[in-house]
Amino acid sequence: MPDWRNPQEYEFTQRLTAAQWAWEFLRRNPVYQAEWRDFMTTWRELEAEYGKPSQRDIAAWKRDSRAWLPADRCQQSDCRVDGDKVLIECALGARWGFYKFPPDPRDDDPVGGKRLVWREVPLEIPLLEAEAVAPGDAHRAALIFDLSLPLAPQMEQAKRQLQIEQRRRVSAGRLVPPRVADHADDLARGLRLLDAAAQAVPLQEQARVFRLDTEDAGKALSRALSLRDGGYRNLLWLH
Repeated sequence: MPDWRNPQEYEFTQRLTAAQWAWEFLRRNPVYQAEWRDFMTTWRELEAEYGKPSQRDIAAWKRDSRAWLPADRCQQSDCRVDGDKVLIECALGARWGFYKFPPDPRDDDPVGGKRLVWREVPLEIPLLEAEAVAPGDAHRAALIFDLSLPLAPQMEQAKRQLQIEQRRRVSAGRLVPPRVADHADDLARGLRLLDAAAQAVPLQEQARVFRLDTEDAGKALSRALSLRDGGYRNLLWLH
C-alpha cells in the first residue's frame, strides 16, 4: 500500500472510475483479505491434486467437496446451483458483489484488466410519507402522487421536478453531485485514513497530518470504514 502520509502516492486515484474506486475500498477490507487467503489455500490444494486449467481433471475436481459451498450460503446471487451446492469461486464473488475469479487484494487494477466485473447494485426506493423527510435533509425529497390518477404522467413530472431540485441544492452547496470527480478528494483521504488505521497509527496523529481536529478525523475515518465494509458498492452509482 502507498505511504499514507504522502499525498503524491495517491495521485493515481484522480484517474479512477467509480468501479475502480469500489475495488480500492474492498481490497482494504480485512475480512475479504482473510476470505481470499482461505479461498486461495483451498484452490491451490485442488490444483495440486487435479491440475491447472489446461491439464485439469474437471470431473475429479467437481467430485471434491472442497470445491463447493452449500447453496444456502449463497442465496442472494445468480450462481449456478448444482444439487444443493455452488462453486466456491462464484460464491465468494457473489458475497462481495462481483463476477469472475476473486481477485488478489494486492491486484492494483482488476477492473481495468477485466478481471473483475461488478454485479448490478439494486437501488432501493422506499415508500415514505412526506412527513418522513426531516426538514433540512439535503439528500432526500418527498413528492405526493395521486394514486387515483394515471401514474405515468405524474412520474414524468416528478422526474423533472427532482432534477430541478437536485441542481438547486448542488448550486446552493447543500449537496455534492453524484460525479466521481466531485468525490475524489474525500475518497482519497478515506483511503489514506484506512491505510493509516491498518498500521495502527493513533487517530491524533492522523488528525495532525490532515490538519483536522480529532473529532473530524474520527468522522472521516468512520465514513471510510463504512465504505470499506460494504458501502463500496454504492460508489458504483457515481458517474
